[in-house]
Amino acid sequence: MISLEITGTERVISGFNLRVERVRVAAKSTLDAWAMELAGYIKANKLSGSPLHRRSGRLSASVHPFDQSTPDAVTAGAASGGNVPYARIQEYGGTIHHPGGTAYFISALLGRAFFVSNASAIAASLPRTKPHDIPIPERSYMRSSLREEAPRGIEMLRAAVKEAIA
Repeated sequence: MISLEITGTERVISGFNLRVERVRVAAKSTLDAWAMELAGYIKANKLSGSPLHRRSGRLSASVHPFDQSTPDAVTAGAASGGNVPYARIQEYGGTIHHPGGTAYFISALLGRAFFVSNASAIAASLPRTKPHDIPIPERSYMRSSLREEAPRGIEMLRAAVKEAIA
């Protein structure tokens, strides 16, 4: 008769659990750091020139790192806050259905239209736009940054996990 006896299983399981927790902590810490870098990359490289130029700074100010970690999963990245209504259309593109009614004039010198606030004193004497569609091309600043920066995040994560296991 052949038999097999395993002793010290509690110690082995405890050792595995300890390593799993070390990997989770290392992964969370590393992804949090990478998410900060990703948010900074978006602000510095995507919202200060191409594809988008900074005007008010609201879109840039809305970009922040995030994490949605649970005991079983670690997730981190960058997000744009919901307080900037044009963030989504800039990222994905789309069409704005303008109702019309905006006062404008055409400059004879420059040969182009200039829009005037309807609250302006001269607006009452100017013609108004008719309802029209305004196509907005895709100007990805979030997804393109993720594609560009994901390899660095993966490399950082690999190194952290390798160190946590060792």
